[in-house]
Amino acid sequence: MRMRPLAVLLWFSATASYALDAAQLMPELTWEKRVLLVFAPHAQGAELRLQDALLEAVGDGLNERDMTVIRVFGDDRVAVDGNIHEKSASSFYARFDVDRGEFRVILVGKDGGVKLDRNVAVRSEELFALIDSMPMRRYEMQQDG
Repeated sequence: MRMRPLAVLLWFSATASYALDAAQLMPELTWEKRVLLVFAPHAQGAELRLQDALLEAVGDGLNERDMTVIRVFGDDRVAVDGNIHEKSASSFYARFDVDRGEFRVILVGKDGGVKLDRNVAVRSEELFALIDSMPMRRYEMQQDG
């Protein structure tokens, strides 16, 4: 029996000790979540701290836009909405063609396509303006009234 995508995300979050595979997780999130991937060589880098501060300031905005944040670190850890998974980063680096030594922010839309790819922190205003201009998000906003 195939799990529903949201159930898979919750399962991965609850089983943080298991390694994640980008080839499995990303398709499960398609049509359910917009994914913001933040790649950082290490957890204390200046760009990562800046990106985290920008995202922390708009937490409700992330929820409103059905977003999940995946942080991928050069030491092979991955954090999905804050839940750490050891020995998981390699598949994300390979899938998104990112070098372990670089900082990158990649937005993947609900359709699974890359919508933004930057090597610097992205302001929340820019991120939300991009998302809010997408046809699927505009439809969602109309449905929410």
